[in-house]
Amino acid sequence: MIVALRTFFSGLARIFSMLVILGLATLTWVVPSKPTWAQGVQLLTPVHKKPPALDFILEDMNGNVWQLSRLKGKVVVINFWSISCPVCRVEMPALQQMWEKLGKLDVQVLTIHVGHSKEEVLEFAKENGLTLPILHDPKKSVARAWGVFTEPITFVLNPEGKVAYMAFGGRNWMNPTLHRMILALQPPL
Repeated sequence: MIVALRTFFSGLARIFSMLVILGLATLTWVVPSKPTWAQGVQLLTPVHKKPPALDFILEDMNGNVWQLSRLKGKVVVINFWSISCPVCRVEMPALQQMWEKLGKLDVQVLTIHVGHSKEEVLEFAKENGLTLPILHDPKKSVARAWGVFTEPITFVLNPEGKVAYMAFGGRNWMNPTLHRMILALQPPL
């Protein structure tokens, strides 16, 4: 009986090992080498009921205090990210470029880094030439209040301070279609 059980479990272990190897081989064939947003256009997802954004007060890497409610009247793009997230690291330069471009058109781009020490984030920002506002949420309290449990997640607020769009995962933030969607939220002149 014991010999039969050992033989059964030994065979089961071999089958399981083969399935794991087959699964890993399939993943290397199926999973793209580039982030999916780099391969095509991923747009923003409209939020139909447009709930009001939760207010927060956070400090940026330069010691400036930001309160979301003080930005009413502007379109605001809020990106939650982390330096431990590979997709976030890839999309940050495009967010920097979008901030430089759309900031001139009165769109505020804020990034909120969750977790990690301020020193680690400052080092990453310096290495990557990031000068856009990076707010620090080390205890993830704002992220949790906003329902963010993975990164990156981006929210686009209309001038009334309501969530108009969301984006789960990375995006090519220099895509002109995304810029048109964001700029269309601005009130007419």
